[in-house]
Amino acid sequence: MVYSELLFFLGVLPVSVLLSSMDRSAEYKNLILIITSAAFISWGKPLWCLLIFASSVSEYLIGLGIGKLRVNSRAAAGALLALDGAVNIGLFILFAQNSLFPEDSVFHLKDAVIPMGAAWYTAKGFSYSLDVFSGRCKAEKNYFCLLTYMVSYHFVMAGPVVRYGDMEPQIRKRSITGKKLSDGLDRFVAGLAKYVILAPAFGRIATAGLEHKDTTLAGSWIGMLAYFGECWFTFTALCDMAKGIGLLAGFEYEENYRDLSVKDMLTGFVKSANTTLIRLFEDFFRMFTKGNDFFAAVCTLIGCVLIALWYKIGYPFLAAGIALGAVLMIERLVPENAKKKIPAAVKALYVFLLATVILGAIRFSGLEEYKSWLLSLFGSGNEYILTKALKKVLLENLYLVIIGFCCVCVPVKSLLKKGVKGIEESSPQGMGIMRVGRTAALAAMLLMSVITLAAHKVG
Repeated sequence: MVYSELLFFLGVLPVSVLLSSMDRSAEYKNLILIITSAAFISWGKPLWCLLIFASSVSEYLIGLGIGKLRVNSRAAAGALLALDGAVNIGLFILFAQNSLFPEDSVFHLKDAVIPMGAAWYTAKGFSYSLDVFSGRCKAEKNYFCLLTYMVSYHFVMAGPVVRYGDMEPQIRKRSITGKKLSDGLDRFVAGLAKYVILAPAFGRIATAGLEHKDTTLAGSWIGMLAYFGECWFTFTALCDMAKGIGLLAGFEYEENYRDLSVKDMLTGFVKSANTTLIRLFEDFFRMFTKGNDFFAAVCTLIGCVLIALWYKIGYPFLAAGIALGAVLMIERLVPENAKKKIPAAVKALYVFLLATVILGAIRFSGLEEYKSWLLSLFGSGNEYILTKALKKVLLENLYLVIIGFCCVCVPVKSLLKKGVKGIEESSPQGMGIMRVGRTAALAAMLLMSVITLAAHKVG
């Protein structure tokens, strides 16, 4: 089951929220959350749910062991941490990379237990043991508290990589307020619309631009930018839905992405997405660098490669990880004063070109396809600029492209927010108009999302 299924957000989610509101105790809320999460995770593959719960037992026991050994026997605690890493890597390969196994293999999962969240689940599990090892949090002695953290459905589908030390107080005591319900519903609906309406529109443009039999100059640029848009809106949509569902369950946790920025060059651009995952890797490698800038730069390269393979094991992702890591390693070694002197326009062009060329590799399955696209970016082998198919798709989805641009472009988004705030503060009537308008917009987004999903299901 996934967040965008009608059965989930029209059935499982409201039932879970309603039942959780019937008692104030956190223990009751956690029980409801564990039961509904079990249904969410095991949908279509009940037996695999047992493996997920078994892994939570493993995290619990390993965490207790690390907690007892970390002071008196650091090496033994480190061995347990390595064991936990091996267990989570195994789960990661089995669930998130099950396509590595032949289709007739018992290990091949046509429909993974948590299709887009297995990697997040394993990263979250390892983060708990790492935090116990580093002293960031204490080993949890109450298994059901840890189980709530491990299997809650708003933690397993997408980012952020929530840390147990941050969640433990809320697991033991939290409330579901009217504001949380309102904010959570708003965030979920906005994320759902991104996932169901915006991301597929950019996907259609990317397909028309990049998969035409004849590569064109405009198709290569527009298609790749649309592919990045598809990835960005898919990722941020899942994060928004997870954040919204968390609020509906009474949880508050940090954002997993921030507005795209070139202020800190390509390093800052990369950190705009998956901020919590990158922080987890930074915390892990900090144990080995011990303030050495050169080792920290090398660890940056290693971390980029690991994160790339965390998304998908394959040569394109490996190559992109190495190239991106090399650039970020160099940026880390450049003095901060020198980077600050670079004009903003130069930084923007530098980040745009490097991000396009490096990250574009993940869109293709082989070197020849990537090479052909790379050459076409600069007009090599192009007989014409724009295909009829791409023009048609662009015109059909133009209003969605404009909406997507307003969502991503920071100056435009800031200007719109400032305008809305100005109207709200101008008078009570202005406040009322904006509130009604926002409610109507959210209702329209929800209706369009439901109609779209229903149409796809029937089709």
